[in-house]
Amino acid sequence: MEDAEYRRMFEVEDRLWWYRGLRAYLAEAIARARVPAGARALDAGCGTGANLVLLAGAFARAAGCDLAPRAVALARARGLQRTLVADVNALPFRDGAFGCVLCADVFESAEIDERRALAELARVTASGGTVLVTVAAYQWLLSEHDRAVHSVRRYTRGRARSALSAPGLRAERVRYLFGTLLLPIVAFRLLRGLVGRHAADPRSDLFVPPAPVNALLAGIVSLERALARVIALPFGTTLLLELRRG
Repeated sequence: MEDAEYRRMFEVEDRLWWYRGLRAYLAEAIARARVPAGARALDAGCGTGANLVLLAGAFARAAGCDLAPRAVALARARGLQRTLVADVNALPFRDGAFGCVLCADVFESAEIDERRALAELARVTASGGTVLVTVAAYQWLLSEHDRAVHSVRRYTRGRARSALSAPGLRAERVRYLFGTLLLPIVAFRLLRGLVGRHAADPRSDLFVPPAPVNALLAGIVSLERALARVIALPFGTTLLLELRRG
């Protein structure tokens, strides 16, 4: 990811409707997993730390790691001192160290070896523990945003099931998120792509819209979460995999 994007992420992820909605989905997944609160948790690829704050509130001890020193420095600026620079492809933790492992929006990166990284997530997860993975959906949605954050791949549900599998991990749920806003997001990406596709200095979509718009979008996602408890969304811009360590 471009260095400027880490600062941009740090500045918006507490307020932006998308990040808030994702954390709400993750909180529900953590509750479903029923991992004991006394367990340790890991945010593998923690970025600037907002998801790690969520884990720290749910578990007795939570640690985070990221390949980018800039991201770890910003996470520490939040007061998250259990953070270190480390590669998800080769995690520096003992086998079965964590009851819950989160890896959010990491597998899209060019630096990630899908099989190796998922095997590492499985290795550091305790028997009966949970691994939560989020990835961006649909390769045809690759855009200037993806270039800015160094993403080279996106997933369908079928590809996520096949590519993001490892011995000892069982998929309990693989589902789309943010389906209610797919069309507006597609339109925004396509229009923006007409201008930014060949930009020498690509920028992400990370910005907080005016407060009424941000609140409206957050409200739509909240309603979607209620709907998603009843039916599986057939499409979306993000996939959430809930995996169980055998």
